[in-house]
Amino acid sequence: MTFSPRFACTVALALATSLSSAGCRGDDPAGSATDTDAATTGALTDSASSTGVPTTSGTTAVDDPTTGGLPTTAGGDTCEQGFLGSCTSSGGEPAPGPNGSPCATDDECESMNCFTNPLAMQGICSECNEDQDCVDLGTGISCSIGQMGWAVCEDGSVGDQCMSQAACQEGLFCDALIEIPIPGIFPDFCGECETSADCADGEVCTPELDVATFTGAKKCVAMGSVANDALCPVGEPDADSACMSGFCSVATIMQLIQVGLCGECLSDADCMGGTCVDAMIDPMGGAFSGSKCM
Repeated sequence: MTFSPRFACTVALALATSLSSAGCRGDDPAGSATDTDAATTGALTDSASSTGVPTTSGTTAVDDPTTGGLPTTAGGDTCEQGFLGSCTSSGGEPAPGPNGSPCATDDECESMNCFTNPLAMQGICSECNEDQDCVDLGTGISCSIGQMGWAVCEDGSVGDQCMSQAACQEGLFCDALIEIPIPGIFPDFCGECETSADCADGEVCTPELDVATFTGAKKCVAMGSVANDALCPVGEPDADSACMSGFCSVATIMQLIQVGLCGECLSDADCMGGTCVDAMIDPMGGAFSGSKCM
């Protein structure tokens, strides 16, 4: 996790999807251990197929009785089975992977949906890679990262991701939790409000984020109800009133992104002779910390 609450989620996803499969190998060299006498060992006379590991042509596996029932391919090329069942051989392209497999293009996935993000190191095979996929399948209206780590179709409830207002249920708002001046970096989420004007009298519209489950939304909350180190609506006129402390401090990332976090102070004057330390986001651990009086 890194840089901001939303960046933290993206990097966590990237790490989860950076699964490496074992590399392929071709025929064993002449004179290798696979050339053992078949009469005494029951091994194969063909050294290329005597490795005893699954082989593939990259498309369709077939049962090869010479390998003790293990799958081989028509091409006879050998390779080691990948972590998620994928296998790349010297005789062809790898077979499409199931949901959760790393990918770069749609045709590398059984679902034909490689969910990608500009910050992620690698895409991941998923049920969908855009909201319209879910509409076409009839399984939802929102394509969201699920708890398993790949994108699934959801019903557009509070906390689901959205690419447009159409991906949220009626009465909800598709909006960014944190304003990032780089289009397409992070998804928007379905929430209860965009501003406090959408809330009942006396309530404040503030962002909430659960990094562990990659869910978030803007919600209407009572004034003074947001604890220190939690998100607050930086830049809004009622931002301070959302916090129990009365201070919505600001963490600045890369001199571009401002993240509001409830804290203990806005300046030294709030610290009774102490020093106000700015709000921070740990670039390594992804921890959020509002301002502190020291």
